[in-house]
Amino acid sequence: MANMSASNPPEIQARQPGQGAAAGGRRKGWRPWRLLLLLCCLLTLSEGQTRVLSVGVYQNPPKIFFDSAGTASGLHIDLLRQIASREDWQLRFVPCEWQTCLQWVENGQIDILPDVAWTEQREKVLQYSAVPALYSWSILYRNRAVVIDSVFDLKGKKIGLLDSSVQSGYFRALMDNSGIKLTLVPLKSVEEGFRMTAAGQIDGIIASQQAGDMLADRYHLADTSIVFQPVKLFFVSSKQQPPETLAAIDRALSQWQADPQSIYFDILRKWGRGATSLPTYMWWLLGGALALLVCALLIAAYLRREVARRTARLRQSEASLRIAAAAFHSSEAIWVMGADRSVLDVNAAFTELTGYRQGDLDLDAQGMPPCRLEQEDRDFRTSLWSLIQSQGKWQGELCVQRRGGDEFHAVLTLTAVNDPAGGVSHYVGTLLDISSQKRLQEETRQLAFYDPLTGLPNRRLLLEKIQPASHPGQPATSSQSVGALFFVDVDNFKDLNDALGHTVGDQLLQQVALRLQNLVGRTGMVARLGGDEFVVLLDALPAQQAQLLASQFAQRIIDAMQARFDFHGVGHFATCSVGVALMQDPHASVQDLLRQGDLAMYAAKKAGRNTFCLFSQEMESALHFRTGLENDLRRAIENGEFSLHYQPQRDQAGRLIGVEALARWHSPFRGPVSPGLFIPVAEASGLILPLGHWVFEQACRQSVRWNRSDNGNRPPVVIAVNVSALQLRQPDFVQDILRTIEETGAQATHLKLELTESAMVEDVQATIDKMLELKRHGLTLALDDFGTGYSSLSLLKRLPLDQLKIDQSFVRELLATPSDVAIARSIIALADALGLEVIAEGVETREQQQFLAALGCTRYQGYLFGKPVPAEQFDGSY
Repeated sequence: MANMSASNPPEIQARQPGQGAAAGGRRKGWRPWRLLLLLCCLLTLSEGQTRVLSVGVYQNPPKIFFDSAGTASGLHIDLLRQIASREDWQLRFVPCEWQTCLQWVENGQIDILPDVAWTEQREKVLQYSAVPALYSWSILYRNRAVVIDSVFDLKGKKIGLLDSSVQSGYFRALMDNSGIKLTLVPLKSVEEGFRMTAAGQIDGIIASQQAGDMLADRYHLADTSIVFQPVKLFFVSSKQQPPETLAAIDRALSQWQADPQSIYFDILRKWGRGATSLPTYMWWLLGGALALLVCALLIAAYLRREVARRTARLRQSEASLRIAAAAFHSSEAIWVMGADRSVLDVNAAFTELTGYRQGDLDLDAQGMPPCRLEQEDRDFRTSLWSLIQSQGKWQGELCVQRRGGDEFHAVLTLTAVNDPAGGVSHYVGTLLDISSQKRLQEETRQLAFYDPLTGLPNRRLLLEKIQPASHPGQPATSSQSVGALFFVDVDNFKDLNDALGHTVGDQLLQQVALRLQNLVGRTGMVARLGGDEFVVLLDALPAQQAQLLASQFAQRIIDAMQARFDFHGVGHFATCSVGVALMQDPHASVQDLLRQGDLAMYAAKKAGRNTFCLFSQEMESALHFRTGLENDLRRAIENGEFSLHYQPQRDQAGRLIGVEALARWHSPFRGPVSPGLFIPVAEASGLILPLGHWVFEQACRQSVRWNRSDNGNRPPVVIAVNVSALQLRQPDFVQDILRTIEETGAQATHLKLELTESAMVEDVQATIDKMLELKRHGLTLALDDFGTGYSSLSLLKRLPLDQLKIDQSFVRELLATPSDVAIARSIIALADALGLEVIAEGVETREQQQFLAALGCTRYQGYLFGKPVPAEQFDGSY
């Protein structure tokens, strides 16, 4: 054990027995000193025996899981391995579901289970470590197509919860107390919930922050402002387990957590966290937010119930309001007036609430404290008495002034009580103080309409503000002002998050929000849509100069973002892309304006970032054209509107060495459609997958027809087929290619796959593995358009290629541009050094062919040797 690495302690492994005496040697008689030596050795072996501990492992990445190779991994596993190295333990990792893991550790079937939150019930049957290994909290993640900005948006939603988890019981109780009706879906694993949310089977999933952030990126979900229940996570064992095991864990954790340079913090940073716990202020903020939310919901429900109940009681028993003496002993503020509005009596609650006694109100002819409507400044009492005279009763919310001059919010009910003759005998008033409810309503409104990170208005409030600013139904004239929307997106924001962490990313968003607010001032509104997207609304631009002023303001936004950002001494420079939409069309809806701003912003992104673009109808027309082309392309694939043309590839002597299969589309509505138009649309929409499969299948069938045994002694025709990066990234790409070859009866040696350089930049090893598998089955592999993409020499030498194709962009200006000559010469020399064939495409003149031949390229493709034609027109005689 002494020579084992401390960072990777051994797991269970068989021990080899010790070697005996040399073969053939004669045993000597046992002597006392030999017996004593044997006993000492046995005692030493006994004292050094390594302890074996079984550890339950369930799938909850990144904290604890089995990776694709079946190896236990995760933050807790790394910590436990380090502790095992200190204590000379051997670890045996046992896979189990979460609920099964809990049952096994309780029964003693496993020794240790990591990542367990404390509950009172678990405390009765499990033994907890004293020092928490990790701190966490729960977040609600949502499908990006679902709007969940506050707890009130949960009504009618389907939310997934890990079955029997701590979050499950807590969140169920919270929703039961709030009265919000939703459907809770129990889950066996957190990742199952993220898959279901991404697929739209449920609207959201509740998970711990560590696992949730990782899975949200993987499944492209968005987080929400619903954060709750910070918890501590411990190692646990059964009550029967000796306490020394957890004591050893506590010693290691206590020592490591006290040293920021320890292995503990290295492990946290490895798995994406740099701190052991939430800052104190975050614990208070989380707890305070939850407390305020729960109180708001409970108090609102209580007050609604109380107001409804007491109003009903007043309606049912108006006769009892003549005196209502019994009610004077209640905690509700009540006063009674005569028919002339003189105050007959007030109860103690009324005096305590308003500061007025009966004699104080007698001096006031209105018979009640001063009050006003919340939206107005004038005294409302005269209007109130007019309503009572006409209606007999009034109830509503008012701002009531106390005797000392300060105001409070109250629900006032004033009722006229009739005598048997039908005349008014008394007036009875009640006051219910709702100041606390008003404050909670304002806080709830803040949560519903404002972004919690930046304090800016959110999408919901922005939509309310855009409608009046757009002046619907009024065409813009020279005397009017028009509104403008500025969509601001921080460039490369994900890179900052990945490099410096989400905390720094949040700080950047806060500083961006502050700069935009300072820039806008009181002339408009700044809102955050989500992520790194902001919207600025200006609603007072002169119509004649709107475009010029909007452009100038957009440039001011870009300039403001270019100043250095500071994160506690760490500097960062950022840029942004701005899309501008003017509110000039009286028929444009709010959604139209948002779409226009979004289109303009993406146009700025495509223009190179750090710039702005104004929306134009050409952008929308281009979008409609692309959408229409995509729909027609989908229908064309279903209806079989495509055909294959074949362009010959020849050597220097003019002999046919192969052909390239090229897809052609003749639409019944559009006529012939250029591949330069429909191929990019097919790539972007994913339609390249069925189209690419069809092209390869047709090429295989044509290969069978051309290479039949009855075609004489002609050399076989090798057909080259282009493969997109999206096709190559499919998990079943190789199986699909081989299955198609088998089903059509083609020979793999008669087929060549041309791969683009962009297919090589993602998951290089997986791409190489697929290429090797294809070559083992006899297919030839070529790298198409070489020199225009991202290939590096270190990557190129690893790829199992047979051929390089010189892109036609280098061939076109070969005779006029020295740089193209240098590139072509380099590609030919590189191919020769790597033992690869090289072929030039786009060869159209004899001069180009001769020049390439002089450089060492002897294989060509282009109009000089033949245009792409259907198979029946192809000259098979070579």
